[in-house]
Amino acid sequence: MYRYISICLFAALIPAAAMAQEAETPMLTLEDIHASGMFVSASFQGGKWAGEGPVVTFVEEDGEMAHLIRYDLETEQREPIVDGETLYAPDVERTVGIDEYAYSPDGFAMLIYTDSERVWRYNTKGYYYLYDLATQDLTPIARREDGFQMFAKFSPDGRRVAFVRNRDLFVVDLADMSERRLTDDGSPGRIINGTSDWVYEEEFGLRDGWAWSPDGARIAYVQLDESNTREFAMADLRAQYPEIERFRYPKAGEANSEIRVGVVDVGSGERRFFDTGTWQTGEDDPEYIPSLGWTPEVDGMSYVWFFRLNREQNRVDVLYGSPEDMSTRLVLREENDTWIDVETSFGDLAGGTITYLDNDQHFVWMSERDGYRHLYLYENDGAFVRQLTQGSWNVTNFHGIALDRDAIFFTATAASPLERHLYRVSFRDSDAAPVRITERAGSHNIDMSSDLRYYIDRFTNVQTPLAATLHKADGILVKVLEDNAALRERLAAYNLPEPEFIEAPGDDGTMLNAWMLKPTDFDASQQYPLLLYVYGGPGSQTVQNAWGGSRYLWHAYLVEEHDMVIASVDNRGTGGRSKDFKSVTYEKLGVLEAEDQIASAKHFSMLPYIDAERTGIWGWSYGGFMTLMSMMYGDGPDTFELGVSVAPVTSWRQYDTIYTERYMSTPQRNEEGYRNSAPVTWADRLRDNQDLLIIHGDLDDNVHFQNTVQMADALQQAGKQFDLMMYPGRNHGIYGGMTRLHLYTLITGYIADNL
Repeated sequence: MYRYISICLFAALIPAAAMAQEAETPMLTLEDIHASGMFVSASFQGGKWAGEGPVVTFVEEDGEMAHLIRYDLETEQREPIVDGETLYAPDVERTVGIDEYAYSPDGFAMLIYTDSERVWRYNTKGYYYLYDLATQDLTPIARREDGFQMFAKFSPDGRRVAFVRNRDLFVVDLADMSERRLTDDGSPGRIINGTSDWVYEEEFGLRDGWAWSPDGARIAYVQLDESNTREFAMADLRAQYPEIERFRYPKAGEANSEIRVGVVDVGSGERRFFDTGTWQTGEDDPEYIPSLGWTPEVDGMSYVWFFRLNREQNRVDVLYGSPEDMSTRLVLREENDTWIDVETSFGDLAGGTITYLDNDQHFVWMSERDGYRHLYLYENDGAFVRQLTQGSWNVTNFHGIALDRDAIFFTATAASPLERHLYRVSFRDSDAAPVRITERAGSHNIDMSSDLRYYIDRFTNVQTPLAATLHKADGILVKVLEDNAALRERLAAYNLPEPEFIEAPGDDGTMLNAWMLKPTDFDASQQYPLLLYVYGGPGSQTVQNAWGGSRYLWHAYLVEEHDMVIASVDNRGTGGRSKDFKSVTYEKLGVLEAEDQIASAKHFSMLPYIDAERTGIWGWSYGGFMTLMSMMYGDGPDTFELGVSVAPVTSWRQYDTIYTERYMSTPQRNEEGYRNSAPVTWADRLRDNQDLLIIHGDLDDNVHFQNTVQMADALQQAGKQFDLMMYPGRNHGIYGGMTRLHLYTLITGYIADNL
């Protein structure tokens, strides 16, 4: 905070130049942070890598037109591929934009995806057009009036395009644009072909659920039957009469969709299914099929590969299915005492756990079998070859293997759990030590070119917003692509406080990674209130050497304007460290994590500059759950005077099967764990001197508003007073219009008034 010193004697002691500088220093405002674009990082658009070299293709918006550009990042040579003026769609009598695009195998045509709409998280439904690069003709793949199209793809020979519509697979012959239906049993509330239900999309990242065989003769696809899953209804109450939205949402312990893998012969239309053991057996073992594809040729045949998980998610099988006789064989089995991560939609596993190499002889498997996540090499037939990386650190992304240069490229935490760096290691010499390529301390998000000779480094640290640079594979800087100089200059004018990386003891004495943010005019002889920011969920991290964006700026605003100290602690169960560290919370989510947050708060409260009588905690989603648990469980009522819980889970029985049971097993098998991990269980432990604010959007399809309703009911039945804010029509992100400004103004005022 910047204050004017009103006593003339003190003012006289300050040089005039220093007073002028202080007077000119701008102050952060909530409006600037949450209702303007002042602090939004400019992003390097990037695009899709071309076949070789530092060349990308990307969509460039020009008013209402969308152009496709080929761009050599090194020479800055630009070449238009598609002029937006040529994208006139005769079926809608207007030009269309480009939401996504894909070349045909021969490179003479493209699929243009446009006018897309969100299904849940992403815009996975829209309309596809065939664009002839020579004639510039744009032809709809199918009629819009028949419904949205999803996940359209060229056949390997480029003669056909297949897609999903209304839960069925269709194929179009590009010679005459004739359409055939490949499956005919897709129906609302029952059968889904080629895509997935809500929970598979949310927790496994399975959206596109089909793939062409390498010869284009067949399509492999997932089929789900959600008949036995239960509907969840949300009511939009903003209109005169409620608008009800219903969707299938299996909650912990409830029935999942049945799932299996089928193969359809594109020529004859014959459909057959593998005996996956997951279809209408009445058993939980096995239960899930989270991923599938086609292998390169193995002994003269391409097989359908797919993962199969048991419901406990502690055993994953990699199976090969023969499209000839529909037999299956086990290629690889991974087992663990707790759980195995195969999710491919978020976080460190965004690239997936299996990668077939271009040599058509091997695949790379990512596993935590030795206590850390590392790379393992297998022959394509499943024969184990060797471990490729090893050490007390995690591989977070596998980029590929350049056999001609004897180099494996990967991102890892070898330097620190708080950082992400690019490394290379020898493919042939299993004893060689990894070589770190990126140098600057912080988080490097690496995007390597198709030929593994260049990479784009999107770098940040706690002091630096996004800087995008182009490098050769050995790390040599080629050029700066985006340095965000204007934003960095703007931020520098504010003299913002910088997070200090520290450690704090957990409840069992484990030293936990943490950061602390103090006012720039910090005075160790004074006492400050303490606010903890928590997420704390399995495999997550809030303590990283990375730019924190608007959340960091809001925390900086709080410490400056309201004279407080803010800290964040990665409790046991979070990511970046060992599998054992992450798994210790198994079957008791929130219990050990809350104990660690409480222990850390006590530790900080013993510091001479922290007022032990003014300690608060806040978090969103899993962090909202952690806020409630930390306030009410164990010594929480004696530790925290204030809590702000946004979009919290209040009982794991109310959350979805795949996420919840991964860490908690089922309620039927772990009744006590579910009871102890539910904030509603501990509602009667909230003390009269604790201030609690709960915030939720009433159309949250992820963590349902029902969680907050049940928490409110439990608190009321226990005679506890609390504060509640509901955001009508808002989902889990609670955004849109002026919502974010209202939200953070509310939280800021609540903290200022009560802490």
